[in-house]
Amino acid sequence: MACRKCGSDWKTATGRDCQRCPHCDKVQRHVARKAGRWVEVVENATCKNCGKGFTNVGANVGKKTCCSKECSDACQKAWRVAYAADYKAGRRRCTQASRRLPRPTCKRCGQSFRRKYGGNDANLYCSKRCFYDARNAGDHKWDRTNQLKATWHKMGPYSSAPSVMALRQIAKGWSQIFKCQNLLPKMMALAASQRRCEVCSNPCNRRNSRFCSYACKGKWRGDRECNCGQIVPNATAFSKPYCDACKRESRRRHRRMYGDYRKRCRTYGGHFNAAVHPKAVFVRDKWRCHICGTKTSKVFSLDDPLSATVDHHPVPLSKGGDHDWHNVRCACFKCNTLKGNKWDRQRRLALPG
Repeated sequence: MACRKCGSDWKTATGRDCQRCPHCDKVQRHVARKAGRWVEVVENATCKNCGKGFTNVGANVGKKTCCSKECSDACQKAWRVAYAADYKAGRRRCTQASRRLPRPTCKRCGQSFRRKYGGNDANLYCSKRCFYDARNAGDHKWDRTNQLKATWHKMGPYSSAPSVMALRQIAKGWSQIFKCQNLLPKMMALAASQRRCEVCSNPCNRRNSRFCSYACKGKWRGDRECNCGQIVPNATAFSKPYCDACKRESRRRHRRMYGDYRKRCRTYGGHFNAAVHPKAVFVRDKWRCHICGTKTSKVFSLDDPLSATVDHHPVPLSKGGDHDWHNVRCACFKCNTLKGNKWDRQRRLALPG
């Protein structure tokens, strides 16, 4: 609360609460005027237009000079006419003293002419033609003092200091030099922290890279750790290295997952195509089982019934089927196990026990 009487947000100039705001004062004057306790200030004035006497009351004291609106409009109209006439007569020009000066005489042709402010060479000639004729004849020498002042004398008249723009460029150059001096230790620290190639010792393009190029990465040979924790000597930097035990386990899992199709084709008389890789079959069939139509898992596990397997359909390998593109399909581990070596999507259904 700011006003202690009406509770408005009005405050004093110092930011404190006021006893009465302007609205409270206005209401109080209105109530006092209606009760006859307020005495208005009265002034007797004379109309500026018609000369009649009238009375100013309250806020109009000392301000109102006409008795009516008609007189006020007439005064404004008369003032505009007088101002226009005064302007046309030339009485309101700022340079009245200069009009009293005598007219100059042209140095070339000898005729008097009207003085022009900002004209050619301090009003020595009446026109540009006389000025150029005098200059071409050699009577008027070309003075470049003002041009030199504008170019080289901005720091003061007839001084040898360069211009302000030149000083700004010099200051800008020094600021860039100071920035480079502050940046030099940072650049040296960055160069010291930049990694070097492990093959040719050149700086690497990336901070976390170990090699500067793809060729150096291919030349590198060293000791790397296998998934089982064993160190593999003379390993490359491209793929994850595998020790001998991990390689044997990988081959065993592959045979268990996909089987030895070459040996089975040789046993049962089928044709074996070495270009038919299981992953290519899965990609061709979009990793979807051709029996149940479900999406298979891309990571094989014996505990996962949705793992992707290769099913020889419509002719199984044990019935003389070929391991070729026309006889291979993608199937989930569950459907392939239930189907077995049956023909045409037949399943080996479990009998109720």
